[in-house]
Amino acid sequence: MKTIFILSISSDIGRHLARQYLAKGHRVLGTYRHGHNLGPLHNQPNCTLWRCDVSQEKDVAKLAGEFRKLKIAWDVFISCVGNPLPVMPFFECDFDEWQNSVRVNSIAQLQALHVLHPFRNPKKADVVYFAGGGMNGKVMNFSAYTISKIMLAKMCEFLDAENKNLNVFIVGPGWTKTKIHQTILSDRRTAAGKIKETKEFLSAKAGTKLNDIFECIEWLCKEGKPVASGRNFSIAYDPWRKAKRGALVKALNGNEDMYKLRRQGNNWGQPPISTISKNGEK
Repeated sequence: MKTIFILSISSDIGRHLARQYLAKGHRVLGTYRHGHNLGPLHNQPNCTLWRCDVSQEKDVAKLAGEFRKLKIAWDVFISCVGNPLPVMPFFECDFDEWQNSVRVNSIAQLQALHVLHPFRNPKKADVVYFAGGGMNGKVMNFSAYTISKIMLAKMCEFLDAENKNLNVFIVGPGWTKTKIHQTILSDRRTAAGKIKETKEFLSAKAGTKLNDIFECIEWLCKEGKPVASGRNFSIAYDPWRKAKRGALVKALNGNEDMYKLRRQGNNWGQPPISTISKNGEK
């Protein structure tokens, strides 16, 4: 039996993951800010829940005490925290709100991992973060949310390099029908175009299924460091499903830069690597 910790278990994705792990016989620990989205998780015998507002440093710091009392180690750390607001141009934002969004969407989640790192399984632990749109381009009016996800993606690279027993990666689910979209729709400052786009998606059949998210995370945890760690995966677009999985694993094992943040065209105008000696001379 593994112990799974889910930061923001009350999110739609967090709740679904918790149910799947519990069904497999694992122990689940999770945090929530509001308890109304937890459903039957309150009454599950292998599920322990704590109230925690990740925007408050003191709340996140208290998680160490909760783990210390339980005297158990976690095997998988999953952060499902996400707040897209403010959805507006940078210079029209209240800077404090923009800054707080960056904290919630990146720094607070890293703080949670830092606080709980001593309570991990020392032999092998998995860490999962979620990416958002705009990682490879720009999604207009989402600068706080997007820059936060880029920070998390780069931190996965650092944490992978610094920790030999930590498998840490970030996954982008793509469009998924969750309550985060209602946050965008209910904010009166959201641009009309974004409201229209969001409503069209919510009324369509397309979108990433919640169980695809669970299955992809399970696979990446199983594969471990050589394939998953330090990388940014797209659940919606990458060929990770069983039919093409073998070819993807082979490609990832052969390219340490694959699925990481890199400058496109980085070698333009430079001689082939094979013509450069170790000291940088031709």
